[in-house]
Amino acid sequence: MKLILKFFIAIAGIILASSLPVLISGWLKGEWKWGVYFESIRTTLEELWPINEIAFFNYRAQQPMPLFPNIYEYIIYSLEILFIALLVAVFVSLLLTVITMLLSEKARERVKMALYFLESVPDLLIIMLAQLTVVLFFKQTGILISKIAAVGDDRIYWLPVLCLAILPTIQLYRLAMLTFQEEERQMYVDLARALGFSKVYIVLVHMFRNAIISVFFQSKKTMWFMLSNLFVLELMFNLPGIMLFLRDNMYPSAFLVTVFSFFLPMFVLYSFGEWYFVRRLRGKGAV
Repeated sequence: MKLILKFFIAIAGIILASSLPVLISGWLKGEWKWGVYFESIRTTLEELWPINEIAFFNYRAQQPMPLFPNIYEYIIYSLEILFIALLVAVFVSLLLTVITMLLSEKARERVKMALYFLESVPDLLIIMLAQLTVVLFFKQTGILISKIAAVGDDRIYWLPVLCLAILPTIQLYRLAMLTFQEEERQMYVDLARALGFSKVYIVLVHMFRNAIISVFFQSKKTMWFMLSNLFVLELMFNLPGIMLFLRDNMYPSAFLVTVFSFFLPMFVLYSFGEWYFVRRLRGKGAV
């Protein structure tokens, strides 16, 4: 029931946010356009049915098109970039964390200091350096390892994924380090050491399955961070993604459909993850 309640509250929030520009425009003029705001919400919901009649102007094709099923191409492409980058960030950060936990305490502190510095690097700088590296490599070798911008409906994957995953990897790496070090102070770790288990075994078997719960919940913030960077990424690479589509078609029904399309897979992913980690792993207890 709590899960269902959260879902409907989130849906209500998305619907209320879809017509916020109307309300904000009134505030800027010193007016409270509550009547116009709620009328806009009603009109937006009515426009969703029949859903196959909603149209938009495709700036890439320079012609009007129906919103469905064309919008799915933009949504799926952006979600592919987003979730592949998230998986890369989680995998690499956990791998580096496990390796770092096997080092000495002095070496760990140096790694943490470097992470604090790297985390402050702007995402725009990372994208520009990646594109510049591809151009310089092409000039030196004549080999184009990746396109640096999409033309028309072209799809580029590995370079945008790399650029989107770098900062989240650093962020998760630092947070995972703190979580693993906190687990290292627990009594079950001292017991495992007293029983003669190796450091590698303790980190991989005992600490990992307890720390991964905290890392999972911390990844929610990382996901929001990646969403904020996704617009910059699509703009710099000229990707045919949903963020640029929304920029060119900023009207309530398109906003509603777009936000819901991002919300639904994330809600399912984190709801299932919360159920799995909290009910299954914590239910068994730390060993």
